[in-house]
Amino acid sequence: MSTDTLTAEDILARIRRDGVRRAALALRKPPVPSRLLQELATLPADDTDTAALALQFVAAYPLAPSHLLEEIANTALDSDPAEPAASGHSALRTPQSAIHNIPHSAISAVLAHLATNPRTPPHLLTRFAAHADPVVRAQAAAHPQLPSRELFALTADPDAGVRRTLAANPSLRLPHQAALLADTDPSVRVHLTATAAPQAQLALALGADDSAVVRTHAVATLKVEEDLLLGWAACDEEDVQLALLQRRELPAEVSRVLLHSPHPSVRRATVAAISANEADGAHAATQLDDIDLLFLATRGTPEERAWVASAPVLARPLQSLLAQDADPAVRAALAANPALDEAVARYFTTRNDEPVNAALARNPAVSADLVEELAATRSPAVLAALAYRENLDPRLATFLLGHSPDFRRHRALLSVSAHNDDATDGATGNAPPPLPELDLDTARILLADSLPTVRVLAVAACPAWRRADLYDIARDPAPAVRIAAIRHPNAADELLSDWQADPDPLVAAAAREAAETRARARTRPVLSVRATHGVTPRTSAPNPEPAGKAGLDAAAPRPNLTDSTPVAPSAIGDSAISNPQSATPVTARPAAAPDLFSKLKRFFWQ
Repeated sequence: MSTDTLTAEDILARIRRDGVRRAALALRKPPVPSRLLQELATLPADDTDTAALALQFVAAYPLAPSHLLEEIANTALDSDPAEPAASGHSALRTPQSAIHNIPHSAISAVLAHLATNPRTPPHLLTRFAAHADPVVRAQAAAHPQLPSRELFALTADPDAGVRRTLAANPSLRLPHQAALLADTDPSVRVHLTATAAPQAQLALALGADDSAVVRTHAVATLKVEEDLLLGWAACDEEDVQLALLQRRELPAEVSRVLLHSPHPSVRRATVAAISANEADGAHAATQLDDIDLLFLATRGTPEERAWVASAPVLARPLQSLLAQDADPAVRAALAANPALDEAVARYFTTRNDEPVNAALARNPAVSADLVEELAATRSPAVLAALAYRENLDPRLATFLLGHSPDFRRHRALLSVSAHNDDATDGATGNAPPPLPELDLDTARILLADSLPTVRVLAVAACPAWRRADLYDIARDPAPAVRIAAIRHPNAADELLSDWQADPDPLVAAAAREAAETRARARTRPVLSVRATHGVTPRTSAPNPEPAGKAGLDAAAPRPNLTDSTPVAPSAIGDSAISNPQSATPVTARPAAAPDLFSKLKRFFWQ
């Protein structure tokens, strides 16, 4: 809004809508003309509420003339019954000023706004600092231009709110801060931590304050030199060290000192802070040297020692030390570390420690001969861990499938679940992991297992099942096993046809899907098959068939001894003359068995 069209009513409407402070800040650009400010300051006393709002706005407006602010202050102080009258000052020149009729609380609000205005003269700030209302004194205590004598006087103010406001004043010097450091109220001392650039004496005093709130807040927020941070880190006080870790940026030397703290909580927080600083998600141990890791390995808690044991880079002496740790979790963490030394791994195999051997069996860096030694322990936990090993030797896996129930059940759960999930999820684009190829004897052992998952593996991983065997397997009570038999490549067409009526909808759907897949595979053109066998298609037939009966899939007629019609050489083809072995024609598919024979076969198998 242009200042040419701005009126006092517009300003009052803005004050009622946004409040005094927001309206005063919003109307700085362009500045309000002095005539409007004078008009607002001398409103008639008809409406005391409107007059009070207008006076508060002028008192808070940062571009108001100093003489106008002084006139308002003198008039307000003279109208305040709690303040003695002062002679020799100017007041508002109005026959009936509204300030004489507004209540005492409104006068205090006007004085409070005057105490925060940067254009208020210093001699008025002195009067505000000695005002009877603590709200006015608190606003004066926050003014950066308050004289030093008044600052000293306010350090002993009876109101704690005034002293708290004074402690955050950026104009305080060390003598004023020293006086506030002796304050008995911790809330006053904690406000001293808001100092932008505190001197070392003040920082040391706040860091050693009797109040834990003051002490920790000072350590966590004060901007000090690195030497003072190192001193706080080496104090071995848990609350101080934890407060240091609340800083956004901590020098590396300070973090190293905190890592040697006698308190586990401090060490854990330090490790977490180091890990958070690793942008690539690297292990925090990569930022520590062997001395730091040795300290944690010898004096740390079991969780810290296990964390060290899992470090991606771990020296051989540290591995030897952790391999003899009394805590099994530490030894297991070391056994699962891919950076495990070969000699330490062999030492673990001689201890017959089942949890450690199980962790060793899951370690992808363990050599094949050590894996065989672990399998020879016949420990259930070790065999179960070997079942989830990705680079397990196929021969060893086949052997364990036939001889270890623990390995068999876990391996079947892993193989079948992964194969089914990847095979049914076409959006992944990844081929399912290959199933182990089992011989018939091993597959029969798995088929006798009580778990359906093992029986599914026995069916899917053995390509040597006969049709008769698959008919028996298809009667399994578990639907998953029946589906595996239906999807087997050796399953008969009659099996797929019969099991489309299975009471389980999943089995019936699998049978229909398998039958449709086979039907699509059989509709390939025979010309492509002939081309692969080297047979040249015939251009003219000696005995043409009637139209509608001859097709591309029709086989070439064979010579008949009872037929007197000679066969033209072109019927055999030029390729047959040049290559007699290729002269054997492609025989047509045999006719389907009679319906009665098919019914007999179904009856036999059922």
